[in-house]
Amino acid sequence: MKPIFLLVVSLLAGASVHAEPADPINGKKLFEESRCMGCHTADSFTKPDRKVKNLAALESQVRRCDANLSTNWFDDQIMDVVTFLNQSYYKFPPPNASNGNKDPENKTE
Repeated sequence: MKPIFLLVVSLLAGASVHAEPADPINGKKLFEESRCMGCHTADSFTKPDRKVKNLAALESQVRRCDANLSTNWFDDQIMDVVTFLNQSYYKFPPPNASNGNKDPENKTE
């Protein structure tokens, strides 16, 4: 029993340590292959009164779209799309480690 427990713990610890950074190239591919542009135009991402005001809100919106379109992306794929959209359109700064990765303006509306 003890060896199985140690194996499970080591596998879980190893999975969290080796998280890959988001891949904007894959994000672009996923975005283009989905039906995102059926609801959105490039203006949606760049207009001054856009709803998404920060990186956390962008991730929330991508997750909503994933659910609405039933694309069934994994978390890493969602982060790839978030990274692609942020680099291409939004240009939000990365989360600040000094404030615990919390964005004080986490507004989705």
